Amino acid sequence: MSVDSGSGRSRPVLQQLTSNLAGLRRCRRNGGCRVDCRHERTAAHRLPWSTSGYGGWGGHEHHATDAGSSQTPVVFVHGNQRDACDWDTHAEFCLNRAFSGDDLWAITFESGSPSHARMADQLDDFVAEVRAYTGSDQVSVVAHSLGVTGARYWLLREDRYDWVDTCVFMAGANHGSVLNSYAASAGLTGGTYKMSDFLRRDYDSVDGHPLAALNENETPGDVDYYTIRGTDDPLFWNCEDSPALAGAENVLLRTNHDGVRASLTSMELTYEWLTGEKPYNLKTTLRS
Repeated sequence: MSVDSGSGRSRPVLQQLTSNLAGLRRCRRNGGCRVDCRHERTAAHRLPWSTSGYGGWGGHEHHATDAGSSQTPVVFVHGNQRDACDWDTHAEFCLNRAFSGDDLWAITFESGSPSHARMADQLDDFVAEVRAYTGSDQVSVVAHSLGVTGARYWLLREDRYDWVDTCVFMAGANHGSVLNSYAASAGLTGGTYKMSDFLRRDYDSVDGHPLAALNENETPGDVDYYTIRGTDDPLFWNCEDSPALAGAENVLLRTNHDGVRASLTSMELTYEWLTGEKPYNLKTTLRS
């Protein structure tokens, strides 16, 4: 499925990639935050429970709404050198419609560039806390970039498919990337490039590679899967279809890596997939 959310000529790939890397370095200088917020990564004051090794936000007190959950709670998962602030606009979009504060949650991993193992550890604790707090057996997961394979790795390692109703995966390297292969071959596998070996494009040639295990069944469990990828995402140079998953509804937007997460079209699609309702219908408007 392709959705044209804009027009115009794309910038050259090298120019796009240079811009992306500059943005990555800027976020790293800000402690892994796009907006340079004042919150420590592991600060727990925006969550209604004590945390160990991660931060984030969520709940009616944080969002200043009445208590109670009216939808399947949503857990937002950020990407490389980002944090929960990436999802503030999504939360506002949802709160203006059918969602309450207790429906909306976002994790901030302890590290701006976490390993897949640490993402799985922290997601397992975070989602368990959301389920306990809301009383909901299931959550929906909305993830971007590195957070996509982090969420998929958590689901497989912990066998938590029965915890999840819907997955919306945005610009994730589900089938690796050529750039990560280059980085891994060059020995860039630490710090900001910690995930390079995990997300290498030639993972099928490596015995026992974890990405190969993830892709033995790309959409397992009784879970609804959706993916969004962009036409102008330099991170998927020469592997444009990497974010798509067999068995999912896969959507292509005319946008870049961040636009896959932040564009209005992406928010509209995500809302519709999570609720089964159009974001602008009269029923939704009257409920807000």
